[in-house]
Order: sequence, then structure tokens, then C-alpha cells
Amino acid sequence: MVIPSGIALESHGPSPNATQARLAVPALAAVCAAMLAASQAQAASKPPVFLRSCTITPPDPTPLFSFPAASKPAAASADDDDEGEDKDDDDESPRGFLSPGSGTCIAVSGTVNAGIQHDGYKANALARATGLVPQAAISFPLSATFRIETGQMLADGHYLATAFEFSMDTAGAEDQTLTMGEASVTVGAFVFGLAGSRFDFWAGDDFAFIGRIPSRTVGLIGYERQLTNELSLSLSAEDVAADRRTVVSTTGNRYPDAVMRLLYEQDGLTLHGGVAVREVPSAGSSHRVGRAAILGATWEKTLFDRPLTLTAQIAGAVDAAPYLGSRLDQRTAFSVLTGDLATRGWSGVVAIGREWTDEWSTNAYVSRYRLSIPNPSGLAGRIQIDRVAANIVWAPVDGLRLGLEGSLAWQKLDITGNARAASLSGRQSSAQLFVERTF
Repeated sequence: MVIPSGIALESHGPSPNATQARLAVPALAAVCAAMLAASQAQAASKPPVFLRSCTITPPDPTPLFSFPAASKPAAASADDDDEGEDKDDDDESPRGFLSPGSGTCIAVSGTVNAGIQHDGYKANALARATGLVPQAAISFPLSATFRIETGQMLADGHYLATAFEFSMDTAGAEDQTLTMGEASVTVGAFVFGLAGSRFDFWAGDDFAFIGRIPSRTVGLIGYERQLTNELSLSLSAEDVAADRRTVVSTTGNRYPDAVMRLLYEQDGLTLHGGVAVREVPSAGSSHRVGRAAILGATWEKTLFDRPLTLTAQIAGAVDAAPYLGSRLDQRTAFSVLTGDLATRGWSGVVAIGREWTDEWSTNAYVSRYRLSIPNPSGLAGRIQIDRVAANIVWAPVDGLRLGLEGSLAWQKLDITGNARAASLSGRQSSAQLFVERTF
């Protein structure tokens, strides 16, 4: 058979290229499958990303003065370990969460307090003549606080923290207040913003009557340094005008108040000593210098296997009324004072708290507040407040408190020409049943 030239003979067998292509397809599929299996195995080896819990705990500052630690007997080591475990169990550091990819711990907390309260008033004829003495009444007070805190360690070794707190107090349908209790930034040893005064010590937070009134908030620039393991020094410039509940006028002040505090803490004993100096505007262009001092102590002891807490505080002031008394005393006194009045006074409180069981506890305190208003011609006015209060609290679970509280206050406000002051004189009794939830 003759095949003409130019005509190719078709082959029915597989060509080398086609054979290689068919062999490459399963090889490529095998490689892809191996890569996919490897990636799935690697992904399975990594745990899923969730929010992680954390605790906002500032680092222990290095004391300016360090002393050799005293040696402890070996027999006491076991007891020390037990005490350390107890302290860990009682740690009240804010607990929060770390967001993915962030080293910042964020803690959100709050408190809601509601109750039913009865107030009674007994006043003399002079006070009743003003027509301003309140009648006995039943109310349903409601208060709440909401707080956001953050904390993180910066790359340069400094600790950065922020705190924002709002509070709401509803005494009635027409009396609702929303206040900012704190908006502060802490960088290392420095703090800026709105915060509680470094002068204050006893806050009375174990009592519903006081706890419902927000703490005194000041504009603050502060510095704190640990002098030794037990002693710390705080220096701050404070502006009391930042607290809108402080009715005492500070218009005309050129300088903030200067506050210095020493705080000693060791073995259940806390000692607090502070002084404050402030500028007081007077009539015309003259200014006076006000000053105040405070000394407080708290002693915590285990008695019959149950905690016992004793607290005492005394403060004195000349032309510095905002630094005297509890929040209840300040609310009464500030409603009748003006900024240009010269004042002299002192205040003191003694409080005791006792835990009887894991669920039941009691608290009580007595306080005295004295403020006089002198002038060149004699005594222009006087404010006297004596108060006693006690409560019993049941805490069946963590974060829930139910309590019964009562208080008596004897008030005498005598300021020339001030009918409002006269109406507040007399005896006020209050009783309250409350429930408080903390989250």
C-alpha cells in the first residue's frame, strides 16, 4: 500500500503528552488534598478565640525607702499561707475581660438599690411657724450606679487606668438626678480628671441612707508615691466647684485647693491623716485662706472567728466647710450656706461593723457636726447635727443584700434671717427596708 506524500498517518495509541497530562491530574489533586488536610489540621490545633477573663490589679509600686524584711518564725509560715489564701478569696479587684487582640482589661459593674422609706419630723413652734417643715411621708427611693474601668501595662512600664462612673437617684417622680461620680485617667503615679477627694476617709457606704448620696466629686490633679511598704503620700490640687451638689459658692477662686494625705496600712490597721488649704473669696477683692485637717483610723480584727471593724474619724476646719461632716451632714449644711460666710467647726464619727454569719451582718455609727458662723459683731449663726444610725443586713448570695435600717438626727440650725435654716431644726427619724443588687 502506497501512502501519498504529505498525508500523515493517524495513530490510535496514546501520545506521550496526553499520557503525562492524564498522570498529572491525579497528582495535582493529591497535592491539593494534602495541602487542604494540612491547613485543616493546623486550624484544628489552634484554639478558638474567645473573650478572656482578667482582673484589674495595679502593680505594686516600688517604695521610695526600703528596709530589710524582718525574719518570721518558721512555725508561723503555715498561718501566713492561710492568711494569704484568705486575702486572695476576699480580693475585691474589679474583674473584667480582655478583648481579642488587646491587652486592655475592661471591667463593667454597677449597683441598684431600691426600698421603701418612712420619714418623720418633730419640730418646735418656731420651726413650724416657717411653714417649711416637711410632713411625715412614705417614699420609694431608687438609686443606681454604673461604672466602667480599664487597666493595662504600657510598653514603657507605666500602668494606665481609666474609670467612668455615673449615678442616678430617684426620690420621686419629679426628683431625678443623674450625676457623674468619676471620670479619671491614671498614668503611673499621676491621676487627672473627676474623682473623690483625697481628703475624705470614712464614706459610710455600709448604710443605705448615706450610700444613696453620691460621694463628693472634685476636679483633681494628683500624685501618689509609696514611701515604704506600709506608708504612702498623696499630693493633689482639687476643685470642689466640680461637684454641683456643693451649694457653697466658690466663685472668684483663683487657685484650686491643695491637699496632702498620709496613709498607713498594715495588719488590719489603717491610719489616714490629711490637711487641706483653700482660697476663700471675700467681699471686694480680698481673699481669706481656709484650712482643714482630718485624722481617721480603721481597725479590722477577727473576733470569735468572725470579722469586726471599728472606724473613728475627727476633722476640724476654719473657712473650709466642704471638708467637714458626712454626705448627709453636708447636704443639710450646704443648703443654707453661702460662699462669703466665715466658718469654724469640727465633725467626728465612730462606726462599728460586725459579721455574725456568712449571711448576716450589722452596722452602727454615731456622728456629731458643729459649725459656727462668726462675724465682727458676734456670732451670726450655728449649725449642730447629732446623728445615730444602725442596720441589719442579710446577704443570701454574693451581690444581693436585703436590709432594715433606721436613723435619728437632732438638728439645730440657727442663722440670722434664714427661714430655711429654721425649718430644718428639730428631730428627724427615718426607717427603711431596702434591697440592693450588685453586678
